[in-house]
Amino acid sequence: MGRDNRPDRRNIISSSNFHLKAALLLASSMTVLSGAIIAPSLPGMNAHFGGESEVAVKLVLTMPALMITLFSPLMGMLSDRFGRKRLLVLALLVYGMAGFAGFLLDNLNSLLLSRAILGMAVAGIISISTTLIGDYFEASERAKFLGLQGSFMALGGVVFLNLGGALSDWSWRGPFLTYLAGFILLPYAWRVLYEPKRGHTPETTKGPPPAVTLPIGRLVLAYTLGLSSMALFYMVPAQLPFLLTERGEISGTAVGLALSVTPMAAATVSFLYGRIKPWFSIATMYVIGFALVAAGYTTLGLASSYGMTVVGAGIAGLGFGIFLPNGNVWLMKITPPAIRGRVFGGSSSAVFLGQFLSPLAVAPVALWLGSLRDAYFFAAAICVAFAILMAVLGVTWL
Repeated sequence: MGRDNRPDRRNIISSSNFHLKAALLLASSMTVLSGAIIAPSLPGMNAHFGGESEVAVKLVLTMPALMITLFSPLMGMLSDRFGRKRLLVLALLVYGMAGFAGFLLDNLNSLLLSRAILGMAVAGIISISTTLIGDYFEASERAKFLGLQGSFMALGGVVFLNLGGALSDWSWRGPFLTYLAGFILLPYAWRVLYEPKRGHTPETTKGPPPAVTLPIGRLVLAYTLGLSSMALFYMVPAQLPFLLTERGEISGTAVGLALSVTPMAAATVSFLYGRIKPWFSIATMYVIGFALVAAGYTTLGLASSYGMTVVGAGIAGLGFGIFLPNGNVWLMKITPPAIRGRVFGGSSSAVFLGQFLSPLAVAPVALWLGSLRDAYFFAAAICVAFAILMAVLGVTWL
């Protein structure tokens, strides 16, 4: 029997393939590189483009998130129609070219255009790499690997923030060199990944393919939770430095340490997600996650010292570590394989929309309530509402 006629075996053995897993994890880390790594360069970039608007300079940071939001659904649809592997490799190529362009460009409009193209490439990378996890792995493997993916991405945020800071000390252009990683990963991904056979994913090899229907209600809920959890998460990097400085003068190193506590705690929980999940339902995991974030943000609102602030950030991070793998496991469970690409494209869009909207939403809330501290209390109340909602739906609907 020819090689192409044995897709079942290839799907099964891939679940223990180190190189395949490494390629998927490295591809996922590219999404973290898209924004965080150039954040330390913004002051130097603003000085270099002294005649330009400061708002336009800040758009260099946020532009990829906006484009990921807009183009992730399209990338998911294209991967369902034309295949995963070739589109992912093409996205890595564009990623490397558009990202590295920032090292060479000396015009702010051109730089913004390159960042927009970078965001389109990242939309393809994150949507397809997550979709491939569902294509390659059996259900029993997915929770563990999705937890590992979330942990890898959270730790990547810590590493890349520090790497970006070191490179920006040399030059504001320095962090753009890291996008060459796309060129490095490209041949590796081409070599170790393979195109899943249509109709022969792990679910469909055990019987006739199920009817392709969209569980609209559950998808809307999953997307809403993804958007909301990311908007809540970005209150840490976007707002915590201001909360700390409200309480007195504080060093940049101390601010950086406080910011890193949340992704470190999230990475730990995501890494352990595969071991924790068998004991709880999807809904219960959401309840636990929102309860932890509510406790953490309440602590941040009450904090009167630096140490208490760090504790609050860490407690919230424990909850945030649940959301990404839990949402992806849920979507894998309810989505037919034939439309998995477009579903995860929509999920990526919702998550990055939350990232983009977070600072825009928090500012008027803080102004309305009177302080940033009260905005954290308000966010904690939202988390309590979500926890109650998921507890009820877990019994009556999910």
